[in-house]
Amino acid sequence: MEAAPFRLVLIRLLALTNNESVDIEKLRGSMRITSEGLDSAINQLSKSDLITVCNGLISLNLEQRLRLTMKAVEAGADFESVSRSLGWLEFEEISAKVLEENRFRVLRRFRFNAEGRRWEIDLLAVRAPYLVCVECKHWGRGMGNQTTRGIVEAHLEKTMVLSRFVETLNGRIGIESWTRAILVPMVLTLSATPREIYRRVPSVSIFTLTRFIGEFDGQLERLANFRVELSPSTLSLKQVKISGKLPSGSKRTRNRKKPSPT
Repeated sequence: MEAAPFRLVLIRLLALTNNESVDIEKLRGSMRITSEGLDSAINQLSKSDLITVCNGLISLNLEQRLRLTMKAVEAGADFESVSRSLGWLEFEEISAKVLEENRFRVLRRFRFNAEGRRWEIDLLAVRAPYLVCVECKHWGRGMGNQTTRGIVEAHLEKTMVLSRFVETLNGRIGIESWTRAILVPMVLTLSATPREIYRRVPSVSIFTLTRFIGEFDGQLERLANFRVELSPSTLSLKQVKISGKLPSGSKRTRNRKKPSPT
């Protein structure tokens, strides 16, 4: 199928399947494309598991919408047109899903009070010893303008404040047994532009997030980060060694039940 009609099908599908299914005939009537061309595109996308077709309806889950978005950009679609098809919360949820697939536990819309203010982090990605503070931005351009850089500086401050109070929040975050934490601010965008860094804060495209995470450890020294020593509030069972012998003079409890195997 020619690139231009195929690209239009992708954009139209993204626009019509936001939180709902779309009837194939409704899709057909909303586009200036031959029936043969549309059927060919639907068949191709279905075989690639980019869409789900059932009883004449097309639906997309979050993963499929992300992959379809990437496909549209690769096919030459205008980025602004594509990004308008993804809702704000949907972008955050897609971002969280990508992080979870890369072994992070994600806290969405993490709010905390500190220094007389209420702060909010869009996504707090947790994987020992890292706390990646993610600011999701629905922009399609780089960090060249003053407004964008102001957002980055505000996020850097937010991460720094969290680092000062992270030990008091360890129960909410679920890091009670950690002995240290490294907080890293990051801006995650829908932009397909190359990675940029401002004030040592990386701006990473959702399309390259998995690759960025794979290179994360090796790039840490280039990135802004806040290292905090923590006092574990609880001991992990793995840290407790139980001797097989009792101290002299001690008595074993009779009729003690053996633990059931797990």
